[in-house]
Amino acid sequence: MNTDIDDVIDPEGWLKWNETFALKTLFYSEYRNRGRGSGQARRVRWRGIQRISARQARGFAPGEFLRGNAWITKRRIPYNAY
Repeated sequence: MNTDIDDVIDPEGWLKWNETFALKTLFYSEYRNRGRGSGQARRVRWRGIQRISARQARGFAPGEFLRGNAWITKRRIPYNAY
């Protein structure tokens, strides 16, 4: 989410899976990535890949998903909660 992705990232993934065990249960999404490697046209087409809204993406941001406001700010590490 909200990441600069350079073209060193293979859009089809790093490794092919040898099994299909997780393809029925996975959840995978990208949100507001940018950069030369951020295009999704060549990504895999698994059923678990979801497009998410801004509201859904907030649930995966450090402030929510990691409860970052409770511990990251205490360590004075700069970050964007959402």
